Amino acid sequence: MMAEEVLRKARELEEKGLHEEAEEKYLEAVKEAEKEGSAVLGEAYLEVGLFYTKHGELEKALDFYMKSLSFYEKGGNEEGAADAAYNLCVSYLELGDYDEAEKYGLRAIETYLRKGLREGVADAAYALGLVYVGKAEVEKGIGSLQEALKIYSEDGNDDGVSSVLLDIGEAYYRVEELDKAIEYYQKAAKILEKTGDRLTSAYVTKRIGDAYGDKGDACRMINSYLKAAQTYIEEGERDAAREIIEEIEESLWDLTRSTRRTVVKKLDELKALLEG
Repeated sequence: MMAEEVLRKARELEEKGLHEEAEEKYLEAVKEAEKEGSAVLGEAYLEVGLFYTKHGELEKALDFYMKSLSFYEKGGNEEGAADAAYNLCVSYLELGDYDEAEKYGLRAIETYLRKGLREGVADAAYALGLVYVGKAEVEKGIGSLQEALKIYSEDGNDDGVSSVLLDIGEAYYRVEELDKAIEYYQKAAKILEKTGDRLTSAYVTKRIGDAYGDKGDACRMINSYLKAAQTYIEEGERDAAREIIEEIEESLWDLTRSTRRTVVKKLDELKALLEG
């Protein structure tokens, strides 16, 4: 019981943004659970791993995910082991170790499928999709991402849907299937408008512009860039807006004279907002 109480306090400290104090409590919870032989030890290992993941300390996170996996496997807790394996997959993905990421992602999804855990299947399929794209197995990656998209869509998970749509767009962009990339970026933008995630929406709008630029459609590229810059300014992301404005200025001479005048006028309006 002591370990559970310490773990609860660690969560509270983390929620308050007290990083160092939370870390101390999480590690204390692990020690207490190890000393007690508590059933919450696997959970404690996992939560410490998640804590380190959130703060970008992936090597430390891996150590605790491995401990969690070992604990759950010894105890026959298949769902717990799958959760640990999934987090190992995501961590190795972040580190660019795609072979290890694939290994643990496959372990996770096999259990989630067998147990009928739809959310786990979707999350693992999503991670594996990114792994395969990272390994340049883009077609296979898109197939896995589509599996995740299907479940997120059926379950009404708009955040999951928009995120996967964006990554499918990025995968198509990577292999220069620009029309497909634009299609999925636009689908993502539609969901993001619904959920009100304006910063991600601005990023997606910029990516739509990038794709149009690669297609040689300077007018549509700049229209997308202007829209993205406007959103970034409204959301207080001035540096991002300035970078886009600079890109637009570099492309002005690709436009007709009349279109260029219109764009310059809009740029002046955006610059005034930046200075305001």
